Amino acid sequence: MPNKEHAARAQIFQPFDSLKGFNELLRQQEQQIVERKILSEDDRMELDRRIHLVRKGRIIRIVYYNGKNYIRQEGMVAKINLEMNFIQIVQTKIDIRDIIEIEGEGLERPYY
Repeated sequence: MPNKEHAARAQIFQPFDSLKGFNELLRQQEQQIVERKILSEDDRMELDRRIHLVRKGRIIRIVYYNGKNYIRQEGMVAKINLEMNFIQIVQTKIDIRDIIEIEGEGLERPYY
């Protein structure tokens, strides 16, 4: 068990926060909320076509809205359920309605 002298010395090395809560306020200011983008009809149709081509085990890149900003995620599709409107990349479950961009092998626009 440490004695009082060791505890007092350890106190010297603890960080000093002269303005309590200031660092937390700065972190909140750094997080800017971005408005949700509205896709055109053509973009929605292309996105829907690509989503229907996604299969479990494929590596995809996806951009989705999380309520505050847009997140870019890349990884293997662990689950996809079009009836329940979600795609799960590794352990992240993403609502299909929040997706604005999706890329991956075999998802490109077909050439006519």
